[in-house]
Amino acid sequence: MLNKRIIFALLFKDGFFHLSRNFRLQKVGDVNWLINNFGFGKTCDFIDELVCILVKKNPTKKDKIDFLNQIKIIRKKFFVPLTIGGGITCASDAKYYFLNGADKILINSKSSDKKLLRNISNLWGEQSITIMVDYQKDQNIKKDLNVYINCGSKKFMKLNEFKNKILNNITCGEIILNSMDNDGNGMGLDLQISKQFKKDLKSPLLLMGGAGKPKHIAEGLKLKNISGVVTANLFNFLGSGLEKSRETSFNSGVSLAKFEKKIEL
Repeated sequence: MLNKRIIFALLFKDGFFHLSRNFRLQKVGDVNWLINNFGFGKTCDFIDELVCILVKKNPTKKDKIDFLNQIKIIRKKFFVPLTIGGGITCASDAKYYFLNGADKILINSKSSDKKLLRNISNLWGEQSITIMVDYQKDQNIKKDLNVYINCGSKKFMKLNEFKNKILNNITCGEIILNSMDNDGNGMGLDLQISKQFKKDLKSPLLLMGGAGKPKHIAEGLKLKNISGVVTANLFNFLGSGLEKSRETSFNSGVSLAKFEKKIEL
């Protein structure tokens, strides 16, 4: 049995890291704040991977440079695989992120661009691509779910259509299903969404959006077709929250990698 993963995400925009609630951003601090106030680095002893996302619509080259400069600072504080995303519109963007420390890259708005995915796969392998699917309940037809792109600002297509036309026809390292309705509310993950993805997908599936307690992460990881859970909840999970989440998941029977010792930084 493959081990499941607990993944932490950092959201960055205009020089600061942010909290997100229903895709509305709240600025909380820069990289020094992250390290000094939350001991970021030691916290990463209890996660399997880190995701860093530039959450700015249509970022400029300067935005990407500033973003990566911050990532370089925190990169010295942890030793887990790193996924970097935000503003990837061509293979050269992906190359830039790989050259600046990414083990994998995350794609959202261009996830339907098969040519781009193929170019990246040919150069760095299919496993290097993470697809982020931001979805939300339709305001008029509650049973329908819509996929959004460009930092959640633009409705793209129905989720079921997106699954059938795009996700079922691409191969990538993994797919993150990110609930915009649950984003940042701390009330729990959208566990029901996994039922829509029980068949056909060739890539591992991860859940994001709504984890506020260690038990929420354990609940997601216990689902058979879910390979990992992602949280970007700074206040709930930095400090001892991720350590407790790992312990809770272990105690719930979830298969996680066992770290022999903590890294002292």
